[in-house]
Amino acid sequence: MKKFIQITGILTIAVVTFFSCKKEKTEQKEEERFSVAMKVVTAQTTENAVIIGTKAELKAALAAKEGPVYLKKIAKTNNLFIPIVGEGSGPSNPMLPCNQEIDAYVNAHQAEWQQQANQTCTTVMVCVTCPNAGGGLYVMYIIKPTSPRCAIALPFEQQFKLAAFNFGNDQLESEAVASFIKNN
Repeated sequence: MKKFIQITGILTIAVVTFFSCKKEKTEQKEEERFSVAMKVVTAQTTENAVIIGTKAELKAALAAKEGPVYLKKIAKTNNLFIPIVGEGSGPSNPMLPCNQEIDAYVNAHQAEWQQQANQTCTTVMVCVTCPNAGGGLYVMYIIKPTSPRCAIALPFEQQFKLAAFNFGNDQLESEAVASFIKNN
């Protein structure tokens, strides 16, 4: 009986030690992603959309750049975009019908967007695509207020109203993401 208790005690200690050891696996933590709400416009429709990325990626694409920002749609059913950064991020041929369609639309609405930015003292972000010519090109225009009464410098997070994007890549087509986009 003593031997049985000793063996049971040793086995219990071994099991407890085995399960209580700290595992040395290093998990690669994914950087926290954020989102910025915007509108996607075509000649016929305006829809809610979200551009996602890390805080550094969004800041590089939105705050430091003058002129259009090229975007890539990353979900088929939801209007989710990521900024295209680096060299060669623009269209390879600016004379394609798609680019001409985008330029014509932006030129026709630029004053309206600027007026909206100045009235609300907020940055207006408009993503334009060209369904008539096709091509899948998405170009975002960031219209900052130019009115002297809007001269208050806001931090990046407030200027673009960053929101946490707590969805994984396997959830990008989900109803939860669609609801998130709709509510932003």
